[in-house]
Amino acid sequence: MKKGTDKTDLFPGIIRGDGRGNVVEFKCSVTLATRLIRGTSANAVTTSLRIDWAEQSPPDGNYHLKTRGRIFKIRREGGQWQVLTL
Repeated sequence: MKKGTDKTDLFPGIIRGDGRGNVVEFKCSVTLATRLIRGTSANAVTTSLRIDWAEQSPPDGNYHLKTRGRIFKIRREGGQWQVLTL
């Protein structure tokens, strides 16, 4: 991977949470972005997850994202999903 170049992978996911008193569960697609940052003494890798598409637009709040056998806490605020830095 070249310096400053992103590698992206797209995965299916499930979002589950409390949509204002009702438990909701729906499909989504998740992008895993990995960036190699070369340094003078060492290299660093940054990785992030973001929801690119969701079957529903639930209210703002806390949810759980399940993808690739892992579960992450994720928040929706101002109608937007947060980007998770791993």
